[in-house]
Parts: sequence; structure tokens; C-alpha cells
Amino acid sequence: MELGAKSGTMKSQAATGTAVETQRAGKAQDAMRYVAFRKILFATDLSTAAEKALPYAMEIARQYGATLYVVHAIAPAGYPYAPVAAWPTIEEQEERFRLQAKERIEHRLEGVPHETDFVIGQVVSVLRDAIEGKKIDLLVIGTHGRTGMDKAVLGSVAESIFREATCPVLTVGPRVNTDSRSVAELARILYATDFSAESLAAAPYAISLAREHRAQLILLNCLEEGGEPRSMLQSLRELVPFGAELRCEPLCVVEQGPHGQKIPEACEAHGADLVVLGVAIEKQRLAWQPHFHRSALYKIVTQCTCPVLTVRG
Repeated sequence: MELGAKSGTMKSQAATGTAVETQRAGKAQDAMRYVAFRKILFATDLSTAAEKALPYAMEIARQYGATLYVVHAIAPAGYPYAPVAAWPTIEEQEERFRLQAKERIEHRLEGVPHETDFVIGQVVSVLRDAIEGKKIDLLVIGTHGRTGMDKAVLGSVAESIFREATCPVLTVGPRVNTDSRSVAELARILYATDFSAESLAAAPYAISLAREHRAQLILLNCLEEGGEPRSMLQSLRELVPFGAELRCEPLCVVEQGPHGQKIPEACEAHGADLVVLGVAIEKQRLAWQPHFHRSALYKIVTQCTCPVLTVRG
């Protein structure tokens, strides 16, 4: 019986060791994974906020040799606040505006492989069809960050886009600088995690992008309800496995405070060119469990001074 017990213990330890090695091998394989954006979808409502995001979509397309698909959803005709007799005139003015906007976009996209499509339909369904039909690798959108929208949690349309998009989403907020140097350079990448499975899903993207662009990788954890910073620092260090081939050692940072406040602060303090987050997508809500909620996501994408890449966990 004693021999059997020892043998069972040894087998258990061996199995545990094998599981650990398998997990490490999996992490190393993820770290070496190459992020390839071959088909990029740029969604525009023809607003100034959307135009601000276009240079990023174009630069990513150039860097990856990707095709850029530009989509604008045209709402079905109907103007409830105008007399019915005025509808044809309004529709004609809007059509003229759309044609001019399309010409401007086409002019800016010269030299970039692209397709431009203005489709009648609701925004979310139009984007969902485009993502699925064209097998999109990345969706790029701009957000205006209007006052009071945080109470509505991203707004119904934006939240639906995050929930429906099966590909990573790059959001360009109102505080993002779009000069040519900032758009082209990706020298510092900030990856924030609360160590939930959803947030960890974005780690391979952050590591791969840092390797490909030879960027400084900054790993951030925010302690909202207390915790031991030292142990969190160690956990952050272990996120990047041996063989990741980064240009330099990752910078690990632990902050005390809410994600919605600390991530934008860290973004500005470290001069990040990109923030990477993993988010949980559920049928009825969008959140980063256990602490990263929808209101925090709104604050992050609208307050960060660089684009935010969200990866569905």
C-alpha cells in the first residue's frame, strides 16, 4: 500500500510537471505568434472623429501590405423632425455630401489597396456582414467622446460594435495625436491586464506587436481593491516567456487605483503609442472581469492619448 501511494504521488507529480511544461510551451508558442493584419476594415460615419482614425488604418495597411476596406452605413431614409414635403431635398443634400466625402476618402487612399462601400442599413449589421463576409482581421473606428456618454456606457452603437466584432478593434479617441510621426511610430506598447482569462487573451498580440516593431513593452496591473504589488510584479514578469525575442526587457508597473483612471494616466506618463486590452464579450454586456467594466472601457478609449487595441477574450 505504501509503495502504491508513493507511486501514485510520483505519477501525480510527473503529470503536474508535464502540465506545467505544456502550459509553458503553449505560452512560448503564443509569444512567437506573428500578428498579421491582411484585411482591415475602416468604419466611418463621415464625421471628424472618424477621419481622425483613417491615418492609422492607412498606416497599418501599408505596414502589413493589407487591403483596406472602407464602409459607411447609410441609414434608411426618414426624417421624423422635418415635414414630409422637405424629405426629397434633405435626401438630395445628404447624397451630395456622401459623394463628396467618398471622393475625399478615395483621394486620400491613393496608393493603398482598398475598396470603398457605402451601404444602406443599420451600422452594426453592416459591419457584422463586412467582417464575416470579407474575413476581416482588424476593425478600425474613431470615437468622439461626447460629454455625458460615459453614463450611457459607450453608447448603444459603439457598445454593439464591440460586442459584435469577432476581430480585434482599434479605437482612436479624441485625445489621440494624428501627426505623421505618431501614426507611423510604434515605439512603446502598453499592455494592461487583471490576469483574468479574458484580459490574458490579448497578451500574444501585445508581445507579437512589440517584437515586430522592436518596441518597448510596458506591462501594467491596476490594484483596485488592494493587493500585494510585489507579487503582482512577479506575475507580470512571468507573462513574457523565454523565447519572446523582444528588443529589451519589459517594463512592469503596478498601480493602485481604478483601471479607467490608471490606464490613461500610465499611457500618458510612459508615452505609449498603443494600448492593448483583452475584453470579455457576452450577449448582454461587455466587461473585463472581475474589475474592468464597460464604463472603464469608455474612459480608457476616450481618455488615452494613443489608440486602444481591444482583443476579444
